[in-house]
Amino acid sequence: MTNLQRFGSLILGLLMVACGFVLLLEPQGGVIVVAAILAAALLLYGVGKLVYYIRMARHMAGGLMVLFIAVIALDVGVLAFAMVIENPLVAIASYLSTYNTIVGFITIARGIESKMFGSPWISNIVLGLVSLALASLCTTYINSGETIIWVFCIGLFYDACVRMVSAFKPTEIIYIQ
Repeated sequence: MTNLQRFGSLILGLLMVACGFVLLLEPQGGVIVVAAILAAALLLYGVGKLVYYIRMARHMAGGLMVLFIAVIALDVGVLAFAMVIENPLVAIASYLSTYNTIVGFITIARGIESKMFGSPWISNIVLGLVSLALASLCTTYINSGETIIWVFCIGLFYDACVRMVSAFKPTEIIYIQ
């Protein structure tokens, strides 16, 4: 991780903490703003991936996967904007459950792979299980507005802490001889 990536990760973690406090202090107005920010972020991510595909990835091996990710992100971003207008709490709950389920399974898979290679693996398994627990909380309490806000704030604080800790974690340098 470069110094610029570390700085960006730290700033994003601090912004996530700020969004969590805004949601805790002003839940009604904060939900709409945070849901709109999430939808806009998905749209910008999709547009960025699409531009990356057009400019470079179409000439690379595996470039078609970048196009698929871009189209899916754009589709989910448009759906998220439609849900923000209709019901922002359901938009946040859907985002949370989907995101934490995917992150949980990927992190657990990374932990299992680390165990096979003899690397430290317990932290990955624990982080994956916490993400899956947050996803199950979201799907369980999808109709309860106050509970979804609390779960979303817990998820924001958790992800912010993980980002800020990873920004300060030293990067291993591998020398190939």
